[in-house]
Amino acid sequence: MKSRLLILLVMSLPSSAEQIVVASDIWCPYICTNNSGYVVELTQQAFASVDVEVKFETIPFQRALKLTSQHKIDAVLAVTDEHISSFSLNGNQIAIGQYTNDFYTPVDSNWQYTDRASLDDMLIATILGYDYGHSLNQYLEKRSPQIRTSGDTPLKSNLYLTAKRRVDLLLGNRYVIDHTAKEFGYSEDIRYAGSENESTPLYVGFSNNDKGRDYAAKFAQGIENIKQSGEYQAILDKYQIIF
Repeated sequence: MKSRLLILLVMSLPSSAEQIVVASDIWCPYICTNNSGYVVELTQQAFASVDVEVKFETIPFQRALKLTSQHKIDAVLAVTDEHISSFSLNGNQIAIGQYTNDFYTPVDSNWQYTDRASLDDMLIATILGYDYGHSLNQYLEKRSPQIRTSGDTPLKSNLYLTAKRRVDLLLGNRYVIDHTAKEFGYSEDIRYAGSENESTPLYVGFSNNDKGRDYAAKFAQGIENIKQSGEYQAILDKYQIIF
């Protein structure tokens, strides 16, 4: 009798799902708080379809890249080809989004982006570890002045600097800047001032080891699963993302 009860108890316990540890900083609507954001949800649902649970951690982006490259966490969200190459990550070339370089100024500025030369002599707010494309990365590395923020919410810091006219220009992605400015009450203090109009694909970057390669393959299968089920498009629609 006791043995039958033990068997029934074991059978009733939930099986412990395999768990992948994924990290990035807040970059809403791509990556938001409370396990939300369309890239977070795509990743969670893709892995759920292949019976892998996602544990998402919010940490500074540069640290997430380093920890993934050191195999201390399994993956980092929203990386570019440049990140994959520089940090020796495993990327499976399944794009989960796109990034454009967009420019914002304090609301009373009349500056407008026209070309790279128009950035000269502007005090620009950027984020440490972010990839702005090879050409713009090189330009930013060679010039000054420049403010580079880090931490869990670096864009919030840059919005504050722009609104208070501590910098001339904020560089980032329009989806993210508009969303974050609205969230923290800066929408009336900044203005859109143009874009490079070049899109950079974004990926999930995995550790470059056997475990990471296995997760990359499972992620590829999971993305295909949720595309077939319609869940992929439903998540994009939820966040009003056109991709």
